[in-house]
Amino acid sequence: MDASVWIGFLSIISLVAWAVLKAGFTASSTDIYGLVLVIGGLITSMMVNCSFGDLKSAFSRFISLFLPSKIPSAEKAIEQIVILARKAQKEGGILALQSEEIDFAGGFLKKAILVAVSTGESAETRRVMETHIRRLRVESQEDANTFRTMAVLSPMFGLLGTLLGMVRVLQAMSDPIKAAAGMALALSSAFIGISIANAVCVPIAGKIRLNSMRETMVLDLLLEGVLDIAAGKSPYLIEMNLSAYSDRRQAQTAATPGNAP
Repeated sequence: MDASVWIGFLSIISLVAWAVLKAGFTASSTDIYGLVLVIGGLITSMMVNCSFGDLKSAFSRFISLFLPSKIPSAEKAIEQIVILARKAQKEGGILALQSEEIDFAGGFLKKAILVAVSTGESAETRRVMETHIRRLRVESQEDANTFRTMAVLSPMFGLLGTLLGMVRVLQAMSDPIKAAAGMALALSSAFIGISIANAVCVPIAGKIRLNSMRETMVLDLLLEGVLDIAAGKSPYLIEMNLSAYSDRRQAQTAATPGNAP
């Protein structure tokens, strides 16, 4: 479980609640209009932009951010591979692992072993499993893109509410009460739209992207380990190779534009 997600969202909720109270926002009908306009517009536009399956996938991934991750750390992955390598070395190779009940990395490790046993060729095993990894990465990217789209649309509907509010202000210049209601609509709509985009959608998209990069690295690590076991390498050599591979991938990730501190 990623504690930073819980801490971050609780902090965001607290900050927004504090800002609302300090600003003196009320649950007036004008504020409700702004909320309905932004939330309703965002939901309907996303239904046009995405299929129900895309929306379900994106929000399922959002919920998964608050749950324990199925993808282990690189250290845990190397440790598991070394355990299997020792078993394979003692019991006659990777064939000894096909009957193992391995629920690791969401079943990816078990699948990689079965593919390696079935194909008997490292090149074919790599092709099949890299296709699987690529599909998982694309799914994560699509979920992140869903929230990026929401981050773009949300302020736009807030701006729409602002324009409608300003129209009401101009139409009621002689009536201060109606003009104030129009200004409340304008300001509350902008606040809601910008808050949803910057406090929810943008951070979620970024977190999904980072988790996808981490998942890809760990799955690649497991695949390399399975290929090493199939090649009959010693557990010590496998551990050294995977440790070096992990360090190299982490350095490449840190050097990727947009990931530098």
